Amino acid sequence: MKLFGLIKFLELLTAIIGSIYYRKYSHTFLRYFLFLLWLVTGVEFTMWLLKIYEVSLKNHFVYNLLTSVQYIYFLLLYHRTVKSRRYKSWILAFLIIFVISVTVNFIWIEKLMTTSAFSSYTFTVGAVSLIASIGLFLIEILNTEKVLYFQKYLMFWISAGLAFYYTAIIPYIISLHFLPDFRNSDTWTFIIFTLNLVMYVCFSIGFIISKKLSD
Repeated sequence: MKLFGLIKFLELLTAIIGSIYYRKYSHTFLRYFLFLLWLVTGVEFTMWLLKIYEVSLKNHFVYNLLTSVQYIYFLLLYHRTVKSRRYKSWILAFLIIFVISVTVNFIWIEKLMTTSAFSSYTFTVGAVSLIASIGLFLIEILNTEKVLYFQKYLMFWISAGLAFYYTAIIPYIISLHFLPDFRNSDTWTFIIFTLNLVMYVCFSIGFIISKKLSD
């Protein structure tokens, strides 16, 4: 099995670990993070099975829609997590901009409601918005007592994984416009697998060593 095919098993393992430690965050908005992990895992395995049985499906549309749902959830998560009203307003602005850009792109520009093209534009807009939101979150916890036990704070590990993945992947997503063949290379596969590995390891560590979150 190629490295790219192993990613879905990383997702499955992380979702299982998240389920085991679900009580730590079941009473918070992070409970939907676990639902999202299982959704991503379900989609990946479904697409894998459809490919095995040679069922024709425009899977890029599915991934574009799934990616948009992920970005919307993560932006909402950081909007609810930060305490600063100014930071909340900025993250809300990021969310509104992203939703507008997705709607415009899906319907009028790349017309992703009827085609199967991968949307690098909305992916990049979402990634930049998410990275900025994570930055605001990290700046805020640096000024609170949470910085003293950040390694026990689940949101820190989720943020670390997301920040590493999306910061590193943006240049490669943009490069697809200039080097389209790069996406089918072994180098691309190795990079994507490594980024996913680090991100899901961060999530798993957070689930395992974090303390139970307060309301």
